[in-house]
Amino acid sequence: MIGKTVIQTLTTAIIVAVSVGVSLVAAAFGLFVLLRSLWGEAIACAIVAGLFALVALVVAFVASRPAPAEKRPVQAPPETSPILATLMAVVRDKPLVSAAVAAAAGIIAVRNPQMISSLVAAFLQDAESKD
Repeated sequence: MIGKTVIQTLTTAIIVAVSVGVSLVAAAFGLFVLLRSLWGEAIACAIVAGLFALVALVVAFVASRPAPAEKRPVQAPPETSPILATLMAVVRDKPLVSAAVAAAAGIIAVRNPQMISSLVAAFLQDAESKD
């Protein structure tokens, strides 16, 4: 059932594309014959080629435009915890001290990961007990 629909859709698309191509060739030839009688074959050929290159450029521009972005409802930013706000204030006020503390915490975490996991568990339990 789905395969039949896909084949019908592809066939229709191919027929439309071929019809458009034939129409463009006929229009180009008609324009060429009209311009050939006015200015000669070379200039008529150049004008027809330039005109259809311009048409191709416009079609490519329209096809390459991004789809309009969906408007999503604006959500309020989540509230920060007091601990996080305090840490961010320290990082903003004293960046070198906070970098040194982060490096020390990294070294401790590499040497003793059990201690870091117990600290994280303690912070999570403290946050859960307040809720």
